[in-house]
Amino acid sequence: MNQPLNQAGVVQDARIEAIDMVPIGSFLPENGGYGSAREIGHARMATLVFVRLASGIVGIGECYGPPKTTLAYLDILREAYVGQSAFDHRAIWRRMTNVLYHVRAQSQLAAAISGLDIALHDGLGKLLGLPVYRLLGGEEQASIQVYASGGYFHEPKALPLEAQLERVAGEFDGYKIKIGRGIESDIERMQSARRILGDDVAIMADINGAYTADIALESMAALASYRPYWIEEPVAPEDLPGFRRLAARRSLRIAAGEASVNAVEFRELAATGSVDVLMPDLNLCGGFVEALRIADLAHLGGLRVSPHVWGSAVGIMAAAHFAAALPSQPHPDRHHTPTWVEFDVSANNPLREALLTEPLALTKGQLALPTAPGLGIEIDDERLAALKIEL
Repeated sequence: MNQPLNQAGVVQDARIEAIDMVPIGSFLPENGGYGSAREIGHARMATLVFVRLASGIVGIGECYGPPKTTLAYLDILREAYVGQSAFDHRAIWRRMTNVLYHVRAQSQLAAAISGLDIALHDGLGKLLGLPVYRLLGGEEQASIQVYASGGYFHEPKALPLEAQLERVAGEFDGYKIKIGRGIESDIERMQSARRILGDDVAIMADINGAYTADIALESMAALASYRPYWIEEPVAPEDLPGFRRLAARRSLRIAAGEASVNAVEFRELAATGSVDVLMPDLNLCGGFVEALRIADLAHLGGLRVSPHVWGSAVGIMAAAHFAAALPSQPHPDRHHTPTWVEFDVSANNPLREALLTEPLALTKGQLALPTAPGLGIEIDDERLAALKIEL
């Protein structure tokens, strides 16, 4: 079998030698929590995945969700993948999930596989000397457009909505705020956002599934004059009947899918007819392989894609490479309808700011794509040690 060659023509071994996971997190100050209509969070946590190939190359990935649950699947992944070629990752995944069909990849196993898939692609990109988005077939490009994700509900010592928006006003073409605590609150928050951010920016409003379909319709009608770019997760992810009720009566664009895993769940969500923008989270939905299947499903159905991100710098960069790998859809000039990538702008997230040797390069809402192979990022070992949490 032919082996991949590096630029010097030296045969490289893509065999997987080791898989490790590191739980990381940071804790917010007392009474300084922030979050959505569903909950106020007091910590930011994720699980990083490190895959070592026989060549010595180490790939990096990230898993969404509670680290303790994610780590419970580590031995299963090691048994399936260690000793196999990284190039066989898709066949290994299908073989493993076929055997574990009672467990299914719809549990936290999906997040564990997601981080592993991202790490394998990072490793293969480094092995071949290619950025991940080029490995996936994307055209060479310098940057990806992101929108500022913030506007959280907050505890007394966290930044109120107006202060959150004023911190980043003028730096992005799109901003997301949280709503979902009643119609009057929704109107007040959208009014504040439009006043501070101006008339020319896209404002996304995220309900986080806190409404039933009737209340979501009432909220959309009340907010229509403020021109929200989309209403996100108007009903709970499992409420497919609610999504179907929205299909014929909604007046605004709907985005959803951040809590969905694998292409099957996205197929069912798209079939409701109410969602215009599918939002796979690379750290949860199954990594690059499954996210590309979801993107194909979306494009075949005339839908758009915007990856959800709420984690560390690793997850942000994975989402950027995914967006960069997507073909222009439906027209070659898509500047008027970018594949928006979510970029958390909360004031206290060291998982974003203090993990890499070089910080993410962001200029006027454009996230630079590294030219280095793989994801193009490097973890700072000392900072990683400082962020590691004990479970």
